Amino acid sequence: MYRYEKNIVRNIVIEGEYSLNGNELVVSINKNGIDINVKTLSKIRQLSNLDPILTINKFYSTFFNILNLKTSINYTKILGKIKSSEYFNYIKKEIMESINLVTSYHLEIFPIRNMCYLNLADVYLEGKLLEKPVYNHSGVTGRTSITKGFNFLTLKKEIRKDLTIDNSSLRLVELDFKSCEPFFYLKSQGFDVPDNDVYLWLCEKYKIDFKDRAIVKRGILSMIYGANAKTISRIMKLKESKINLIKEELGINKLKIDLEKEFSKNGYVLNYYGRPITSNNNLVNYWIQSSAVDYCSLAFSQFKNQNKIKPVYFIHDSMTFQIHKAKLNDILQKKYIKEEKSNITIPIEYTIIS
Repeated sequence: MYRYEKNIVRNIVIEGEYSLNGNELVVSINKNGIDINVKTLSKIRQLSNLDPILTINKFYSTFFNILNLKTSINYTKILGKIKSSEYFNYIKKEIMESINLVTSYHLEIFPIRNMCYLNLADVYLEGKLLEKPVYNHSGVTGRTSITKGFNFLTLKKEIRKDLTIDNSSLRLVELDFKSCEPFFYLKSQGFDVPDNDVYLWLCEKYKIDFKDRAIVKRGILSMIYGANAKTISRIMKLKESKINLIKEELGINKLKIDLEKEFSKNGYVLNYYGRPITSNNNLVNYWIQSSAVDYCSLAFSQFKNQNKIKPVYFIHDSMTFQIHKAKLNDILQKKYIKEEKSNITIPIEYTIIS
């Protein structure tokens, strides 16, 4: 099981654009730990769905837009004592709040995740080269969005089969994790789930009728995402007492209680890999989704490096990539991925697009 760490910050580097005298400052916080600058803290905040830390120019944007200054200046002389004090109190508060969010996630996990979504390969639709997507990793659930380029996230599944690559020696293949979020949740909680069908395993374990897979899937997903017993009972046609028993035995109730305590104490919770979650609208849901996205990103990166493939685009728990046709059969023999940091194994399946 991956163990993240809360990083102790030793020094804060305050760049000139955040410094009232216009010069870089170094502020010591602790005797040991890491050094970090305000720009990095600002990016960490945005990853956690919080507002960035504003530079002095942006904090007083109306004033400085009129001045249109091009060089570094002593802001104190221009702003005066009251305005300087106002910004000093703001930047101090933002820094002290932000350093509590810093964990080993930002040094060990996110750089791997971010790198995985870069240097994508070309792909065509109806003979037209599509602009490569630019992925954004901010958001309360940790799921990626596309801020620039072709939006594969909204591309209908039936249209994906029309995608092509301009090289006859390559094949375009989609890799999907099977039931990623329920698999990840159960395995992260220590359950020994066989690497085949998580829904069938749960139905056999709790003697649930498996006639309609869609209903079972909907009910179990609702269960792990925190729906109440009455709603799940209506979906799965099970007694509420049995629903409550399953939630208790699967640790869902305990996770909810633990996350609520953590949020009440800190104003945020940390996902499986140590990424801060700063909204408590649905803590169990956010924890599972956020953790599963990080799992997929690490697993995709690992798979990419081990098999020397070239990713084209990502859609949450799927990766579409190019591979030389001579290596295709070897790839298709791989039926699961074991992500090394968590040691969690989840089955995968493939679709050959072109």
